[in-house]
Amino acid sequence: MFSEADLAAGDASFVRPFVITQGRTVGEAGDIPLETLVVARADAEGLAPDHAAVVTACSGDPVSVMEIAMHLDLQIGVARVLVADLTASGHVEQYDTAGSESAAIVKRLLDGLRSL
Repeated sequence: MFSEADLAAGDASFVRPFVITQGRTVGEAGDIPLETLVVARADAEGLAPDHAAVVTACSGDPVSVMEIAMHLDLQIGVARVLVADLTASGHVEQYDTAGSESAAIVKRLLDGLRSL
């Protein structure tokens, strides 16, 4: 996230992850898998800057929690907490990924396509 040179130079934009999440490792809506797709359902007006950045990042096409972390240069745990908070407040909506039954169907489909 930040290099040692940035930290040594006293980069004013550096904020420790536990400050962003208020020390929490799980957000208000619970634990969220990395592959969960997220879409904004409300605007970012009135939100804290980190929460607003997440809403902006997922306005439009669905993006995974992992993509949000990558695009915003956040640690994955921080992104998960922010997305959970925004889900609880109604600013974003989550779409679960395929379960084990659906995964078996996708595997059979991929096996069939490979055999063509």
